[in-house]
Amino acid sequence: MSRRTNFGRRGFTLVELMVVVVLVGVLATLGVVMFRQWVFNTRSVEAFGMVQSVRVAQERWRSENGTYLNVSTDMTSWYPTATPGKRLYAWDYPAGNDYARWRLLSPTVSGPVQFGYVTMAGAPFSALPAVATAQQPGWPAANTITVPWYVIQAMGDTDADGVKSYYVAASFNGEILRENEGE
Repeated sequence: MSRRTNFGRRGFTLVELMVVVVLVGVLATLGVVMFRQWVFNTRSVEAFGMVQSVRVAQERWRSENGTYLNVSTDMTSWYPTATPGKRLYAWDYPAGNDYARWRLLSPTVSGPVQFGYVTMAGAPFSALPAVATAQQPGWPAANTITVPWYVIQAMGDTDADGVKSYYVAASFNGEILRENEGE
């Protein structure tokens, strides 16, 4: 009778323990992958917020001056740093490209930024600048643009893997074109 009692109290087998270990490992791996993706996607929140902030600043400038402010010298003069990457940069960086004009535009910035930004503006019927994305936006032809316009572009390499994320917006619509989001 004591033998039967001991048989009912035996522990887990090695196979059962290995199954549990494998399941915990798979769940942990999935959790880490999903967390990393979440972290990369939250980094794109800065770019969206800053593009919207530059939009508001451009509209404010136009309401006061009648036209949009041409801030950047070209669509690759990133501000506040020429090489956006993994580091955070203070927005009011005096050595940054087009610093004086960015100060004039004065978009609302909540703190240091990781992306680089450019914004160019033009008069009606003037040619739009080419953006640095592989996928070019379907914007109207210059001869059909009858109002002043602006283009905003954000670029970053938040995980320093060499793949750059781009965010592009214009005064023609409320969309933000995204390429390699979260990279």
